[in-house]
Amino acid sequence: MAGPNTTHIPNLSRRRPQPSGDEEATSQLKLGDMDATPALSVAECKVLLDQLASRQGARPTSQSDVYVKTREYVDVFARFKDPKTVTQVDAITAGLLGRGLGHYERAQLATLCCDTPDEARTLIPSLETKLSDDELQDILNDISKLRDFS
Repeated sequence: MAGPNTTHIPNLSRRRPQPSGDEEATSQLKLGDMDATPALSVAECKVLLDQLASRQGARPTSQSDVYVKTREYVDVFARFKDPKTVTQVDAITAGLLGRGLGHYERAQLATLCCDTPDEARTLIPSLETKLSDDELQDILNDISKLRDFS
């Protein structure tokens, strides 16, 4: 129990806005306002951050904590490190946009590097009715050939 000599520290954090409830990545992809927004794979994000760092020099003077954490994340989780390979994966997945897949699904396929259509559909449920098993397996095989296992 607080005594007379204790001070109350005010809450300085902002309230998080309540989720609108219309975003979900299930069998029916609902991304709300972000539905038509282009999405990047983790590898594409790594390439962009690498380009930004090369423009600013080896050590930019004003690195925010979010920037540093994002760089660490993409360095660890990007499946494709070479910009040429990232471009090749992008070319493979870009053709899917005209076949009913959205930007989010394209980015997820490029990021997750699934081995089988079942795995891809489990991780990206909205793929269920958009591609046949054979089509999806061909795409996954093409992406897998480019992976660097080092």
